[in-house]
Amino acid sequence: EDGVHFPHIPPPLPESRLPKLLYNTQLLKLWHLQDRKFKRPIGELRLRITCANANKTPYHRACAELLCILLHDATIETCYLASVCELENEISANDSGFTFRVHGFDDRILDLASEMLKTFFSFCGNGDDDNDNDKYQLPSAVKKHRFDACLEILRRRYGNSGLKASSFCSDIRLRCLRPTIWSASAKANAIKDIDDKKFMETAADIMSRISIEALHHGNVDTKDAEKAKEVILDAASGFQGLAKKQYPKQQVSVVPQRENEHTIVPTLDPNEANTAVEVYFQCGKDDLQERVIVDLLMEIMYEPMFNQLRTKEQFGYQVSCGSRWTYGVIGMCFKVVTNCKSADEVSTRIDQFIAEYRSELINMKAEAFMEHVVGLAKDKLQRFNSLEEEAGSLWSEIVEGRYDFEVHRNEAEVLRQLSKENLIEAFDKYLLAPASSPTPPPSSISPSTSIEGGDGKKKRKKKKKASGTSFPRKLTVKVIGTADGEASNGRPDINVDDDEDVVVADIVDEKVNDFHKTTKNQTWG
Repeated sequence: EDGVHFPHIPPPLPESRLPKLLYNTQLLKLWHLQDRKFKRPIGELRLRITCANANKTPYHRACAELLCILLHDATIETCYLASVCELENEISANDSGFTFRVHGFDDRILDLASEMLKTFFSFCGNGDDDNDNDKYQLPSAVKKHRFDACLEILRRRYGNSGLKASSFCSDIRLRCLRPTIWSASAKANAIKDIDDKKFMETAADIMSRISIEALHHGNVDTKDAEKAKEVILDAASGFQGLAKKQYPKQQVSVVPQRENEHTIVPTLDPNEANTAVEVYFQCGKDDLQERVIVDLLMEIMYEPMFNQLRTKEQFGYQVSCGSRWTYGVIGMCFKVVTNCKSADEVSTRIDQFIAEYRSELINMKAEAFMEHVVGLAKDKLQRFNSLEEEAGSLWSEIVEGRYDFEVHRNEAEVLRQLSKENLIEAFDKYLLAPASSPTPPPSSISPSTSIEGGDGKKKRKKKKKASGTSFPRKLTVKVIGTADGEASNGRPDINVDDDEDVVVADIVDEKVNDFHKTTKNQTWG
């Protein structure tokens, strides 16, 4: 308890206390875990519905998001009555399809799940009808006049997206890293002329081939899990399963090793005074030890960065740094939001802070280093406070495809073995530019790492010799607001002919596409 002694790591859990795979086909993969910890009459049913064409184009993604709004609207009375009985449900569209969740008292979870899933799958159309007019009609649960209302909700959602500099900056970083993340303006443009028939045709295309992965957790035994399987298979009857190799690719761009890789855009809202800057360093494919080292490095650097840039120098009202895990690729991100400093000043100051902090690491006393290690270990070993938290942790491992259900314990094991030298080595490897590095940093891609080129073929990178021209894989995103004074310096000029929001959105899309060209369509394989 003195902060320098490593906490006790519990022994590995037996297999009976970890999720068990009960059913495994191309159509359904079902995990089950009976709760023996919280002992409450509640349960969780979570599903990931992977669709081959869910994110094929901005139009397909917009239709998937419209489907979620229509489903919520069509079942609003059922959901209200369920909520009175403390049964809740959520559904959202993502890059690979849909995420579905039902939670509450376990004796009625499957009733609500069955109702919601049957309504959801009714959007695929009537496949037995040869008449196109009847085949692609809205489900009976959806009132025709509600289609236009839900479409207007989606359009307004797109129109209000990215109005804050901080969230817009993070969105652009993700779009640079993920070529298949479509902008709100691209999705809004794609559904300009949509009607209910076109929507139903696209919904049928989206759900033409699906694969469902589910977790049933809580006060539910194996018999309950079997019932959940029957409910899901009954709702998805008639659907064709999707092989793993046919899943939508979750590609992450390889950030080029260049001295200055800046993406500079104006804010969407002309009244947004704030300027946001994110400096992102890409480390490489997920690895347990590297992930823990990055977590520890960011935990150590967070307070000094906040104290120096926010408290002492007043560079901005939002100053932070943290680790990032983007579809299996590890990274580090430094962020400042300000209305008194220019974007160039902010990015330069972040680079300066990183370069100067190396000496702080080297001079850090063993006791101070151990305090950080122990603090992070305690965070990772902290017990879950609720079934919802535990289910969320298990579900994230399933969604991310790692299936490391004791990830926090395993990370603590690695953390115990780390030394300050490991931290300095990672600092030099991932963060330092050649001018500030005492020795040339090694390439962040190892000889065994495969990278996919633009043709989709995997290319094996040969080991590079250390040279003084190697730069970290660094991406700087600057979203510049309209504040008076220095904060708006460097804001791209906008020629407003009609709608300024449309003009700015086009500029942003062009900047993101320019970055993708610099990557030469290389992605982490």
